Amino acid sequence: MSSGKKTLLRIYFIIWALFVLDCLLYYFKEISLRGYYSDVVLSWLWLISNFVIIIVFWKKLLAKLLMAAITITFAISIMAMMMPFFALLLSSTSLGLYQNKDLNENYRAQIVGYSPMGHPWLEVIEKKGLFEKRIIKCTDSQLMNDNLDIKIRTAKDIIFKSETDSTLTLTLYYGGPNITITFDKNTGNITAIKNN
Repeated sequence: MSSGKKTLLRIYFIIWALFVLDCLLYYFKEISLRGYYSDVVLSWLWLISNFVIIIVFWKKLLAKLLMAAITITFAISIMAMMMPFFALLLSSTSLGLYQNKDLNENYRAQIVGYSPMGHPWLEVIEKKGLFEKRIIKCTDSQLMNDNLDIKIRTAKDIIFKSETDSTLTLTLYYGGPNITITFDKNTGNITAIKNN
């Protein structure tokens, strides 16, 4: 094997390891790379690197097995009412992002939805250098609002109000009436909701 192919394999395995680590950290600890698009870029880089490896090493059996695995996974994701396919599509592109806002130097908020059958939700993410951790996830059902026009997905802005050692207060701006929500930073639960 030439040195160019060895270098390509090293780069592929580094990308593969970063992608798997990113997925495992998010699944088990809700920790990801900083910013919404960093995970999107990593997933596309991983997918493109798979196809580069398949093309370069096509004569090898493992390259053909990798191609078969990608094709079968894609086909299965479409067969199941396309739900896994849409989840993959919405999470690996900006199609699932409704709103993304830096609240301050410590927090970022986003409204995302990764399912065509479910409603988008609000996430508050704590920035920690290169990484960030989701500390709050809030859905429409948690707001329990009688006004059907007030939904997380229709918020025009997310405004940082205040912070204490244990709470974080945000306002979902709709242009009136707005909702001010206080969250417990340790549990992610809502401690107070105020319509204003």
